[in-house]
Amino acid sequence: MSSIRILGVDPGQTGGLAIVQNGRLVKGTRMPVVELRGKKQVDARAVVEWWGDCLVPFDVAVIEAVHAMPKQGVSSSFQFGRMLGGIESLVFSVGAPVHYVTPAVWKKAMGLNRDKQASIDAAKIRFGAGVDQLLKRKADDGVAEAALIAAYWAEL
Repeated sequence: MSSIRILGVDPGQTGGLAIVQNGRLVKGTRMPVVELRGKKQVDARAVVEWWGDCLVPFDVAVIEAVHAMPKQGVSSSFQFGRMLGGIESLVFSVGAPVHYVTPAVWKKAMGLNRDKQASIDAAKIRFGAGVDQLLKRKADDGVAEAALIAAYWAEL
């Protein structure tokens, strides 16, 4: 695994952020969101606070390349796009290289499918018992997937 700090991003309001370095999940969080005029959006302040006081909190970012889903409503698709754009803007503002990987590519490489619990289990196995606090609920699947996205990139 690489010694650089890799930010993995599972975008969307139920997604997550994770920093992986030297094969360790250094930190992770569910996607910070706030509600504004009845719509959820990325909580930019919370993301920056989560990154900490580092001028450059990560060396490279890997964002899951997502798109609107068939049969998803126009409003939902637009909202999802806003969430993606919000986190992309924050990530780009750091100035580190940004890469994208589709779910099909990274999940195939990790031997996973769409099962969110399988992602949580795979992250616990890969990163060890120390991540139990980060991945204690099924709703933490976004953190698990963000960490696995970063781990996938580290192994390229």
